[in-house]
Amino acid sequence: MKRLLLLLFVLSSPLLLSAQEGNEYYEVEVSNAKPSSVLVRPGGKKDVVRIFGRGFELVKKVEIQRQNSTCNTVSVKLRVIARGMADLEVVAAPNAEPGLDYRVVMYTPTHSYPADLEVEVRDPNE
Repeated sequence: MKRLLLLLFVLSSPLLLSAQEGNEYYEVEVSNAKPSSVLVRPGGKKDVVRIFGRGFELVKKVEIQRQNSTCNTVSVKLRVIARGMADLEVVAAPNAEPGLDYRVVMYTPTHSYPADLEVEVRDPNE
């Protein structure tokens, strides 16, 4: 009887594992964004971009980076709307420097995922 139970357990284990893998995402991917870029002005209104993809529910932190380090003058929030859809809300502080070299990076507990999304801080005088 013990052998039969052990055999049943061993045979069913791969089925359980593959079923779990098929229903869960292990990475974050942005496949599309509307609009396709972010434009904010220092001290101005926030810009909201709807992103589409997968794994947004895995994201624990999202930040703006510039020159491969965290940028504290431009902030971003991620709001998951539904599976495969989320909003990014980006705002620039009054002392944010104009530039096109900002990027959104999403973090899960184990990895970071840069989003292929152009982020521009535009001079308020332009």
